Amino acid sequence: MALSERRAAALVGALHSVIRTMRYVAAKDHGQTMTGTLAGILKAVETTDQRPGDLAAHLMVAPSVASRAVAALEADGLVLRRPDPEDARACRIGITDLGRERLAEHKRYLLQRVVAALPDWDDDEAALAVQVLSRLELSLASAPMTHPVPAAKVLAGTTALTLLDQTEPATV
Repeated sequence: MALSERRAAALVGALHSVIRTMRYVAAKDHGQTMTGTLAGILKAVETTDQRPGDLAAHLMVAPSVASRAVAALEADGLVLRRPDPEDARACRIGITDLGRERLAEHKRYLLQRVVAALPDWDDDEAALAVQVLSRLELSLASAPMTHPVPAAKVLAGTTALTLLDQTEPATV
């Protein structure tokens, strides 16, 4: 049986709620942890140097976002740029020893935070959540980019919601 629009709406609502909660918790940390983009770049270059464009694609962010994040990490001594041996015009981003230390601290902090936040969860519940979220991510990432409803119908009208949808990037 196919997913109904009612259940899809509930799923989107739950995802929005989780995203908002994650942002709220991160904001309350007051600098105790790094943003997802910064951590994502450090994780991506943890084992091998990568080109900035590849980092942007991997993190699914605009190249300018990745560029600013790399510049911030570089200024903090967490990554460095190296010449690309395959293309003299390009560079590769690599992690420094300090970057490895900060990434390890970040991972430990997040793990402690999650364990403390979920005292009534057991390993089986966490495994089920990982399985469902992983399947959801794979399904969303592999879905065709075409919209099932023509854009003219979706964007018809001038309500605040449709205006916001036209100007703000989607959070899902």
